[in-house]
Amino acid sequence: MKLKMFTIGISNLEELLGTISAPYAILIAGHPGSGKTTLASTICYANTLKGHKCLYLSLYEDKEKFYRFMDRLGLRFTDAEFRGLFKYFNLPLTLNVSDVVNAINEVISEGYDIVVIDSITALLESVEESATKRAWLLNYFYQLPKLLNGLLILISELPYGEEKLGLGSIEFITDSILILKHRVEERFLVRLLEIRKTRGAPIYVAEIPFAIVQGRGVEVFTPPILEKIPEQGEELYPPCNAHRETIGHFHRGFLVNVFYQPETIYGKDALSYLLAFAIKNSMKILLISYISPPSTLLELISRTLERYGIDSEKVLKIIEKYITIRAVNPYAYSTSQLVAQELSLINEIKPDIVVFHGVHVIRLITSNYGSIFRELYNEVMYLKSRGINIVRIGNHTDDYTTNIEASISDTTFKSVHEYYEDKVETKIYVFRRYREPIVFSFSDFMKCLEECVNIIRSEAFSLSNR
Repeated sequence: MKLKMFTIGISNLEELLGTISAPYAILIAGHPGSGKTTLASTICYANTLKGHKCLYLSLYEDKEKFYRFMDRLGLRFTDAEFRGLFKYFNLPLTLNVSDVVNAINEVISEGYDIVVIDSITALLESVEESATKRAWLLNYFYQLPKLLNGLLILISELPYGEEKLGLGSIEFITDSILILKHRVEERFLVRLLEIRKTRGAPIYVAEIPFAIVQGRGVEVFTPPILEKIPEQGEELYPPCNAHRETIGHFHRGFLVNVFYQPETIYGKDALSYLLAFAIKNSMKILLISYISPPSTLLELISRTLERYGIDSEKVLKIIEKYITIRAVNPYAYSTSQLVAQELSLINEIKPDIVVFHGVHVIRLITSNYGSIFRELYNEVMYLKSRGINIVRIGNHTDDYTTNIEASISDTTFKSVHEYYEDKVETKIYVFRRYREPIVFSFSDFMKCLEECVNIIRSEAFSLSNR
């Protein structure tokens, strides 16, 4: 008999659950409205796209309502039904379990690779008083994947406020158990998926956030947790002599912090430097701002370079080639959702350098800075493991948080104003890991910036001749 292989249809979740081959049973349990039907339907639909036949058996939901809702999520069950790969069947809602089982047997005799039963709660509750009938029903569910030589997906309800299954021995007859939950975190609804059990795969992350997204269905966000600290990547070339002679080279995967004084209009020089760095090393930048829309940052970079005599049209061409700008309101998400949103952007754009602009506002998302730092650290380690350079630009709002953030960076630039009676001087303190700190005078930095502008100017000339 040919071994049947199935997909979950959600890449991050598939990696956690491992290989799914017939016979296999999955139990999806959760509170009302937690996304059980959507997750089961996502698995069902993904397998129809691979040519497997799926049968959805429901004791509750109307077929037209089911199709309408799933269509909004991008799950085109009408098309799958037209191709003969999907059938939706309403089971009779009766206290006679034998009648329900007979109805299931009759419809699965048509030949299906995947069967979804939504839900088994009412069936199990109807035999709660009879140990014999309950054992018979559980044995039926246990044997069903073998009978199908396929995948069985069972859906179960959990009462509000409870996470215990309370379904007798149902957990022992399934290969994987997925518990769907939702809670309010920082005033936002956060959906969580707990992998309570999965045979044949180690569980290193027990609880992961997920979302139900219109047009895309279920998206699971695997936390970027690594057991080992990533090795540093290849050497990269600094864009100016002052950098080369004092700080030395950078590596792929470096984390760089750039902290400005709170009253400073910050970022324009740093962004020009980063553009030159990207040109010098043939890298692409994803600029994620927490405080400014893309148009503002585009204008900021353009005006800065125009002051050095570079034509605005050429500047826009260079920016288009090397920088992708996105703006994210960090207060529209919980901390874990924000990281998931950022990683989604990074996976979509695939940059070599990620610049987080306005990082000081992140520190105030929650009063528990420790939870923010944990997410930050894991995100940084994950990006390092992929050889992506990370640059965090923001204000020095307080010593405590900036010192903590500097402690995990490879290099930190800290701009400090020194006030005199008739003038203000700016110095840049540079802290490179495992080296003595150094001080850049503002004049040294301007010389470096001039070299950066020359690199950008040369690239502008090169682009105009193509």
